[in-house]
Amino acid sequence: MTGIDITNLAYDDLCDLRDAVNQRILELKHSPRLRLEDTLQLFEETKAALTERGITWHSLERWQWMEGEVRFWVNPIDQTTYATGWFCIADIIAWLTDHGPIVRGQTSIHATDIPFKWIAVDGDRD
Repeated sequence: MTGIDITNLAYDDLCDLRDAVNQRILELKHSPRLRLEDTLQLFEETKAALTERGITWHSLERWQWMEGEVRFWVNPIDQTTYATGWFCIADIIAWLTDHGPIVRGQTSIHATDIPFKWIAVDGDRD
């Protein structure tokens, strides 16, 4: 154990610590040499962490090999704050802490934002 005394931390401080620990674990597991299975497992863990943080999306399931890496289709519900497009796993991990190219106003060579607004028809979603 690290010797960190958490008994005196307030609720918000504990939540911040939890988020920081989750982010660090995901960063440590991320490596450019990950096999496809490992990348997809990391993707599932990141999706669970995003859900825990209250970040929602219309679509975050599709993936394909693009420009030498696996990219994932991101179609967030809050399209005012977040961009739609194909992003690598590092971009999605950065999204956990509101950083990176998925967050509007921040750019990356990986971002391929497609400007459109999601419209739900009869409750069907992509």
